Order: sequence, then C-alpha cells, then structure tokens
Amino acid sequence: MRAVCSLLLVSALSATVAAYPNGAPRATCDSMHPVHGHKPQTGTGGYAVFAEPDFTGARTKWKITLNGTSAFHGFLLEARSTRGGKIVGTWSHLPPKTKPLDCDGHRENAVTHYNHKRKDLNNVSFTWTASSCKDAPVFFRATVVKHYTKIYEGITSDVLNDVCLHPPKCKACGDETKGGRKKQLGRARVRCRMGMRANSLSNRGNGGRSCRQEWDGQACWPQTPAGTLARLPCPGYRPGFNGKGFAVRRCTQAGRWSLHSRTKDRRGDYSQCTMHRDTNRVRASTTG
Repeated sequence: MRAVCSLLLVSALSATVAAYPNGAPRATCDSMHPVHGHKPQTGTGGYAVFAEPDFTGARTKWKITLNGTSAFHGFLLEARSTRGGKIVGTWSHLPPKTKPLDCDGHRENAVTHYNHKRKDLNNVSFTWTASSCKDAPVFFRATVVKHYTKIYEGITSDVLNDVCLHPPKCKACGDETKGGRKKQLGRARVRCRMGMRANSLSNRGNGGRSCRQEWDGQACWPQTPAGTLARLPCPGYRPGFNGKGFAVRRCTQAGRWSLHSRTKDRRGDYSQCTMHRDTNRVRASTTG
C-alpha cells in the first residue's frame, strides 16, 4: 500500500512539473495562480504590462508587451473587463515559446508560455483585439513565473477606457513627396502620443526600472526594460532615411534613455537609416 501511495505521489508531482513547460492549464484561467504549490512573492518583481494602439488594419488592435528587469520562464496573460473581471478579447501574432489558451469556453482569449526547454523569456509582445467596443474599460493582467518557485501575481496595466480608438485621417499615406512624408511623420507622432496617453503606467509599475514610451522627434520608442537595447525599423517617412535597417536606443540601468555619443541628447541612433552610414553609436554606458 505504501508503495502504491508513493507511486501516486510521484505521478502527481510529475504531472505538475510537466504542466509547467507546457503553459498554464485552463483550470488556472480564473485564479491565474500556478499549480506549482508555491506562494507568490510580494510586489511585481520588476515586471509590467504595457499597451499601445495599432492602426494598421480596419479594426483597432493593441500591441501588448510583457517585460521586466529580468528574464522569466513562464507566464499567463489575460485582458479583463473592469465590470466583473470577465476575460475578454482574442490574442494573435504570438512570438516563439508562447501559445493561446481557451478560457471560459472561448477560443484564444488568453496567452501563456510553451517553453519545454525553459529558455529565458523577456520583452514578449502580442496583438490583442477586443471582441467589441463595449468590452471597455479593460485592463491587462499577468502572472509571471521567474522560475519554478518564484511567482509574481497581479501584474496589471493601466485601464483602457476606450479600446476602439480612431486614428487621425491620413490622405498622404503612401505619398512619397516632401509634403506627403511630412504628413506621415505628423501622423506617427499623433499615434505615439495617443499610445502614451492610453498607457500611462510608465515607471511606477516596475519600480522605476524601465524607460518610458517616448516620441524623440523621429520615431516612437516603446517602453523598454532598464539595461536593454530597443530597436526599431528605420522610419520611411523621414527625408534622407533609406527605410532599411534599424534605429537603436539604449535604456540605462537607471531606467533613462542614454545620451547619444555625438549630439548628447536622448534621441535614438539612426545611423543605419542614412544613405551614407554615420559612425555614431549610442553610448552603451549607464549614463543617465
């Protein structure tokens, strides 16, 4: 009898461990508490959830980013209505080592990890689409498993009071004339500032250890974890830019955008974007 009980105990533990790399089970959708049997840590652990609007399609979508000051192995991320906490919307454009989860009888209304080799995750982004404009107000909530025994729960974004934003009209989009590019730049600036207003969590959600989303005069830089390098495709609307390669910008350990090595301001490094390559580089020190 003792041998049978021991076998059952080992089997149960094995099932729990095996469930970890395969992502959160459906049974955790409501509580968002892992079945590891470990109590959650206090605070957010330096992790945060950020949202910015995406106007590339007919419907407003949202780019949702889960990041932090250190890597993690597992997570569960959901959008919740402020009216009763109902799970709303659907998720798409999932990065590697992640998968959708069906909660409460609805398809793909949550996302979790699919991380068999327990590789480090950091700064993962998804596309979230509301089921209806009436879903609002909503907020995004995450549970992060840094490693098997260290769990952080209740990591939330700011509340989105409107999930169906309307982008400014842009008759000049695709217009490669000087006037057309100027209008495209203005539209990008407006979109960025709308995203900044929609996502005002900034530094308080992760202990000040990130650089805030910001428009630097050329492009919109997303909220970026401290000590990491942000990278954006070169903006094609900027005169003199070739539209190829990437612009880079470093977020210091202090959670501030680093100084450009030549201009000494906090703009990104667009040297790859010019026809004649500039040798400037963003200073990699923690100046800030």
